[in-house]
Amino acid sequence: MDITVSDEVSQEYHELVKNILCNREFLKLSLYTHHQWTTRLMHSINVSYLSWFIARKLGCDEKAAARAGLLHDFCPYDFRAETPTGEHQAFYHPKAAADNSVAHFDVTDRELDAILSHMFPLGPLPRNKEAWIISIADKACAIAEGCHIAIALARRNRIVINPA
Repeated sequence: MDITVSDEVSQEYHELVKNILCNREFLKLSLYTHHQWTTRLMHSINVSYLSWFIARKLGCDEKAAARAGLLHDFCPYDFRAETPTGEHQAFYHPKAAADNSVAHFDVTDRELDAILSHMFPLGPLPRNKEAWIISIADKACAIAEGCHIAIALARRNRIVINPA
């Protein structure tokens, strides 16, 4: 699998996340439909870019926002399947994403908190600005994707995912 990044995408953003975007395990997210018509990979990229953009405008930690946005749904499995703990997917997947993120990348405490709390109010209260940004960006992207509206990097083929 290959990801093509257009010149419209900020090089600064791409530098922050390119090591995640070339990770084989992370790229498996392209195999799972998310919010009816997109993939979990494209959703994660959208949340990441929107979070990075907002964090940058607000003077927050844009690297943490970009990385946590990308990793918030790092769960390469079918969300329709029963979880190993029997918990509802809304409660289980943030913990699974956090575990996967820690297993594959050097994740900061700030990023980990954002991943674990992105489902607020269904999960824990976000404890830092970047976590709040991820939670809001996730909901905005989910609504847009559910309404078949291309958002963030899904617009105008800013990022194209090419199957192998």
